[in-house]
Amino acid sequence: MQYLAQRRPRVAVEVLDLDHYHPLIRALSNVLSTDLAQVTYAQLIDGLPMVGTAWDMRAYLLFKEHPLVTHDKLCEGAMERAQVFCGTFDPVMLQFDSLVCGNPPPPVNTALDSDMRQVMQRYQDATPGSREFKMRLVELVAAAIHQIAILLFQSDDKLHSKEDIDDVVSWKKESEWVVFSPRHRVLQEYPDPRPTLFYHAAYVDYQQYPHGLADVAGYWAEDRIFGGVAVFDRGVSGTECNDIYFHSGRQDTTFRVWRLLDSQFSELAEFLLSEQPCTPPFPIIASYANKHRHDPWDAIALHHIFRDPWEREVPPTKPDDGRDVRSAGDYPEVDDMFDAVQAAVDRAVDESGEKGKSEE
Repeated sequence: MQYLAQRRPRVAVEVLDLDHYHPLIRALSNVLSTDLAQVTYAQLIDGLPMVGTAWDMRAYLLFKEHPLVTHDKLCEGAMERAQVFCGTFDPVMLQFDSLVCGNPPPPVNTALDSDMRQVMQRYQDATPGSREFKMRLVELVAAAIHQIAILLFQSDDKLHSKEDIDDVVSWKKESEWVVFSPRHRVLQEYPDPRPTLFYHAAYVDYQQYPHGLADVAGYWAEDRIFGGVAVFDRGVSGTECNDIYFHSGRQDTTFRVWRLLDSQFSELAEFLLSEQPCTPPFPIIASYANKHRHDPWDAIALHHIFRDPWEREVPPTKPDDGRDVRSAGDYPEVDDMFDAVQAAVDRAVDESGEKGKSEE
């Protein structure tokens, strides 16, 4: 069942003291000034993603007959409207959940525990300049970028009509017979379309999201802007910010949840806190150096890595991902294992050669 957002207490950014308020506003402004943020939000204003963006998403279900294929550029005015929106956005519009990230949202008609700490308070409690402060800042910026996407997704002021959007979103490839031989043919059936084209394939459990499909679009926007959905090592308590991970949804990126290098986190924090224009680090993409990774189920079920625990459905046992072969692109430790084996073989050969020489 979808949780009702209006039943959850909200808090505005004005509750922060100046040492925490100004860095948050500056960080949000820096992100909104980037081309990636503006083109991402322009697509939400347009009402449909560009087909190039769709093709760049992992597990995207597109066929050459799909009507989105003709949507190869933004509609006229979308980019200009996004630039104006990002340039004039008032952070006062933002209302953060007062439940600390890490605690599940209450079902409808369930009272809140009075001692639940506010997510804004945890940021407020962090000493400016500390690692905890920067980690909590990233957490709030990600939540803000997500919330802005919700506002745009829910807006009725799109460049495409609702009818046009519904027609494209609901399009489904018809079943067809695939002939393998004169006596062997199979009816190929295709999956039902997703209820929105703005999605990250791992964050589509909209029935349990506070804002339903709008939250799906929010995760999509995070991924397009940052390079992944920002999730955190919450520790045993489920409320900590011990480390930052990304869960990427682009093509040719790992499906696993990967930890940012210290250098990547430092570059991200430096950009967010910069008072002068600087080159954004986005999208931040995993490389071979990002060896600290977890399978998606392991991340949330075993290692408490999430932003909110309801963001993905977690089966009681780890599902079979159908992978018979593990690639080094997803599991860089595979290369390390082969390197170690090869090194052992080389040493054995060298030792054998030295032994032969000594016997002569």
